[in-house]
Amino acid sequence: MNIVIIHMGFAKYLIYVLRQIKITNPNSEIFLISDKENKKYSKYSIFVDISKIQSLESKSFKENYIHLGKSAPNYEMFCMLRWIILRDFMREYNIKECLHIDSDILIFSDLNKALNPFSNYKISLAHNLALTMHIKDIEILDEFSKYLLFKYTNENELNKLKDMYYKTDRINNGVAGSISDMDISREFFSRVKEPIGDLSEIVNDSIFDSAIVYGEPEFEMLKKGKYKLKKIFFENKIPFCNYVLNGENKKIKFHSLHLLTWTKLFIKKLSNCKDLDFNPYFINIYREFTAFKSKIRKYINK
Repeated sequence: MNIVIIHMGFAKYLIYVLRQIKITNPNSEIFLISDKENKKYSKYSIFVDISKIQSLESKSFKENYIHLGKSAPNYEMFCMLRWIILRDFMREYNIKECLHIDSDILIFSDLNKALNPFSNYKISLAHNLALTMHIKDIEILDEFSKYLLFKYTNENELNKLKDMYYKTDRINNGVAGSISDMDISREFFSRVKEPIGDLSEIVNDSIFDSAIVYGEPEFEMLKKGKYKLKKIFFENKIPFCNYVLNGENKKIKFHSLHLLTWTKLFIKKLSNCKDLDFNPYFINIYREFTAFKSKIRKYINK
């Protein structure tokens, strides 16, 4: 199985993600499409210089992108641009099949076996989001890439995004100003006519994680203060969580754990196969420090 991660900039957790893939899938080719700063991880991956995977469509997207998100503009643009980069990479390297994952996802299973139930689908996702994406047909990825460009070059589509940005109920729900790659990913894949495999569906008592912060009411959650995470425990270096919907108490194996946003804090610990536990006080400190760093970056980049 070809495994692809697209990532820019330094991140302490990246080494643990790459190392974990290498441990669980030693015979797979692991491609890290990144800037030269991360070439040092060649022990665990095949480094691909991201600056050399640039098509005319990539250039056009960067020229037409309008920022409508809460994250830093360059970061949010990159989160969308990476799907075009992934398509261009697969074409250039003649890759017919791959699993693309976000750089904050830990893998714990042999992916050839874990993905076997989804072999009849041209593309499989977790919750219709392109954050964990098994691609067997590049044409769907090509359509997605063109759709991204269409959203930012077509006046009507761009106005729809702006309406969504300022929509009253999004403001009331605290998500105004957060048009992201996930919004467009969900929109596109909900319209695809081809059957799409659901990696977030339990198959053979196992599942791919869409996000460790989401799980209720199906999964047992570890709750402390205002924070809730799936109550992950390990057996023989494999993560599990109890499925508790409707009074059930069934142990479910997790092929992956997705530690997005502030839960990246737990990547090192979980890569060492230690049961999840946390102190809300330290999470607050981590989040405040991360927010402070973000403000400093925005100030420097003015």
